Amino acid sequence: MKSPFLYIVPLALISLILGVIGGWIRLGWGISLFNPVPVSQHGVFMVGGFLGTLVSLERVVTFHKPALFLIPFSFGISVLTFLTGHAPVSHILLMAGSIGYLVVCFVIFRKFKNEGDFLLALGAVFQFTGHFVLYKTQSYPMAFAAWMLFFLFTIVGERLELSRFLPRKKYQKTELYFWLISISVSSALYHYGSSFILNISLIGLATWLLRNDISIINLKKQGSYKFLGISLLAGFCWLIITGLLGFSESPLKYDALLHAFFIGFVLNMILAHAPVIFPAMLKINFKPFHPIFYLWLTLLNLSLLMRISGDLFTNNSIRITGGLLNGLSFAGYLVNVAILIIKHQIYEKNYKIRSI
Repeated sequence: MKSPFLYIVPLALISLILGVIGGWIRLGWGISLFNPVPVSQHGVFMVGGFLGTLVSLERVVTFHKPALFLIPFSFGISVLTFLTGHAPVSHILLMAGSIGYLVVCFVIFRKFKNEGDFLLALGAVFQFTGHFVLYKTQSYPMAFAAWMLFFLFTIVGERLELSRFLPRKKYQKTELYFWLISISVSSALYHYGSSFILNISLIGLATWLLRNDISIINLKKQGSYKFLGISLLAGFCWLIITGLLGFSESPLKYDALLHAFFIGFVLNMILAHAPVIFPAMLKINFKPFHPIFYLWLTLLNLSLLMRISGDLFTNNSIRITGGLLNGLSFAGYLVNVAILIIKHQIYEKNYKIRSI
């Protein structure tokens, strides 16, 4: 059987493309689409259709059980049901995928009993909560709080897994769980006056990651490891900026907060891990890297800084230019990674032919 990567990831990429274009139209770019849905559902296309598919696929591919690929497929196919005018079905598919992903995370935690897997399972609970809230309320502001927690717990859980051999004292773990609990509670009570606590807690969690993650160690290395470390550090810094933006009084504060977190924090994590995750899904013993990756990393972060500045100073031209470059830089990076993987596969195939 061919790798599920080959028929599930295209669905994720469709969600990414339509979600990015929908975001550009929301910013004010005059782009015509055959269907207005990507504009109104920009958020769920990115969080559910694209990221939901990739995160769940990364987990289920380790089980070697074909039936489990229905989980990422459920996330991916939701984009097509949205486009055909069956939004309730799309929400049900997203919730079904979330439940399946939660079960997978729970099974992994029961098997290995690792802290990182525990946090991933909690993240899966928040993922389902976000999709359920959107289904019931059609309110993105309500859903985004749960989605934010999903990504926070997922990313922190994965970082704990990758750095579990580093010695940590009890007070360090206590601090981590303090920040995570504080973020969870203050997010739930955000509209009841807990925004100050949430802002401080996001900054606190980010500083914990800066002090305790292996990203600092990677800076001393070369090649892909150094790129990984820089991408991670950029993401952690954007988490601090997200907390600081919470104190802003700008009328576009919501847009700034949202994209500082989902682009600055989440997408920088994807830039860091994509060269490892994609080959693993394809079962290829190859880690793509090229110095041009730094171009995409720099462009993503500088353009996000432009967009946030446009939000804070209500400068629409800077804001929409930054938003356009956000999408182009991320797409350019993914295309770059794909090209390197394809070139490697062609080389390997030709090498085997020459060796016969």
